[in-house]
Amino acid sequence: MNKKISQENFPSKFIDRMQEILPAEELENFLERCTKPLPKTIRCTKDFKIPKGWTLKPVSGISQAFFIDRADKDIPLGKTLEHLHGQFYIAGLSSLLAVEVLNPQPDEKILDMCAAPGSKTTFIADKMEQTGVLIANELSSSRSGKLVSNLDRMGVRNTLLLQFNGKNLTNYFTQEFDRILLDAPCSSEGASRKNANFFTQQWRENHIFQASKLQKELIESSFKMLRVGGEMIYSTCTSAPEENEEVVQFLLDKFPSAKVLPIKLGAEIPHHNGVQSFRGKKFSREITKNVIRLYPHLHNENWDSESFFICKITKNRVLKDIISPIATTKPDLEICHKNAVATILKKWEKQFGVGRENFTEKCFIKRKKGELWLNTPWSGRIASRKIFRRYGFKVCDEYGNLTTDWCQVFGKFATKNILEITEEQDLQKWLDGYDFSWENFPELSKIESEVCLVKYQGFCLGWGKINSKRKILKNKRNRNLIRS
Repeated sequence: MNKKISQENFPSKFIDRMQEILPAEELENFLERCTKPLPKTIRCTKDFKIPKGWTLKPVSGISQAFFIDRADKDIPLGKTLEHLHGQFYIAGLSSLLAVEVLNPQPDEKILDMCAAPGSKTTFIADKMEQTGVLIANELSSSRSGKLVSNLDRMGVRNTLLLQFNGKNLTNYFTQEFDRILLDAPCSSEGASRKNANFFTQQWRENHIFQASKLQKELIESSFKMLRVGGEMIYSTCTSAPEENEEVVQFLLDKFPSAKVLPIKLGAEIPHHNGVQSFRGKKFSREITKNVIRLYPHLHNENWDSESFFICKITKNRVLKDIISPIATTKPDLEICHKNAVATILKKWEKQFGVGRENFTEKCFIKRKKGELWLNTPWSGRIASRKIFRRYGFKVCDEYGNLTTDWCQVFGKFATKNILEITEEQDLQKWLDGYDFSWENFPELSKIESEVCLVKYQGFCLGWGKINSKRKILKNKRNRNLIRS
C-alpha cells in the first residue's frame, strides 16, 4: 500500500476496518478513489429541455439521471432558470439508485423516513406521478427547511410533511405503508468525495457506534409501519458493517416476519454483495447474498458513486401486539368542496388563461388563517391528522396572494395578463427583487388586471402588482428566492 496515501489521508483505524471489509487487492484502489470529487450528476423531469451548450450523458440503471457538462459555467448550476423552475435536481447517483430499487408506483402510500434535503423525496413523487400520498419526515428544523424549498421548487403536490423523531412515528401509523425508504443518518463516509478532508478532520470510529444505535431504532420503527407484502429500503452512505449488515441482522433477529429480498442491478452497475462477518460478528447468508455495497473504486464509463449500502426488506405476516395509533383532534383546515374548487380554478382561468385541465389533481385544502394548498385526494384525507407541518403544495398565502412557486409551476400555461421580458438584464433585475417602471415597460399600461405574470423565454418568474398611480409593477417574487 502507498504509505503516503494511508498515513496522511486516513486514520489507521479506518484502514484497519477496510482491510477486513474489502479484498486485499482492492484496498489501495479504494483509498485512492474515495476522496476524488464526484462527477456532477442531475435527475431531470419530463419538462426538462437541454439548454444550448449543455452535454448530458446517461448513467446506468437510473431513469432520468445524467452526467452533466456545460460550456458556460459563469452561472452556478443551482442558479440556472432550469434549476429554479424544478426541471432538474442535482443529486448523487447512489441516493437516486435507492429510489430505483424502492420502485415507487402511482396511487401508493409511501413513507420517506429521513427525507431532507429532498433528492429522494422528489424522485419518489415523480415516480408516483404526483398521485397517492407520500409522507416525508425530517426531524432537523434546518434540513426540513431545505426539504420544503426543494419540494416547492419541484412542484410536488402529493406530499405531507412531518417533523418527528422517526422512532416515534409508530404512535401515528401502523402497518399501513406500501413502501418505506429509510435512508438512515449515518457516519457519512461517502461525504469524503465531497470533502477530501473528511477522514482527517471529521471521521471518528465512535460516530459509527452512535449511528448504529439510532439506525436500529429507526429500522424497527419503519418495519412496524410497513404493511404485509410491502417493501422497505434501508440504505446508508457508509461502509461500516455496524451500520449496515449488523442493523439488518438486528431486524431479522427481532422480527421473524422480516425477509431480505434480492436486488438485481446487473453488471452495468459494479458492486459487491454484503460482508459475511466483521470483528467476530457473523451475518446470515440471507443478508450477505442479497444486499448491495457500492464503492468509489467500482466504477465505469456510466457509473461513479461514493460508498453506499442498499438492502430491500419485506414483511410476510402481520405483527401482533402493535399499539393503535394515537387519536388526533381535527386541525385548523378543511378540504374544499367541489363548488369551491370550481371557483378557484375558474378564477385562475379567467385571470391568466390557465385552464383547469392543467390541474390533474383537484383537491384543495384551506387553513383557517387563509392559506390554500393543492393536494391529491388521498393526501387531503390523511391531512386531517393534526401532526403534519405542511399539506402538499402551497398555492396562496393567508391574504389570497399566489405563491411564486405556483407561478413557476403553472404560470407556463398562462395566456393573458403577461409581461414578456426579453433582455437578460431585465431577467436579472426581476430575480434580484427590483420593481419595473412603466417608463421601461409601456405595455404594462395595456394589462387590464392589477396583477400580471412575468415571463422570460417560457419561464414564469413570478407575479407582480400594477400600481397605476406610481406607474410601477411591484415585484412580488418570494423574498426567500431573491437571487442576490
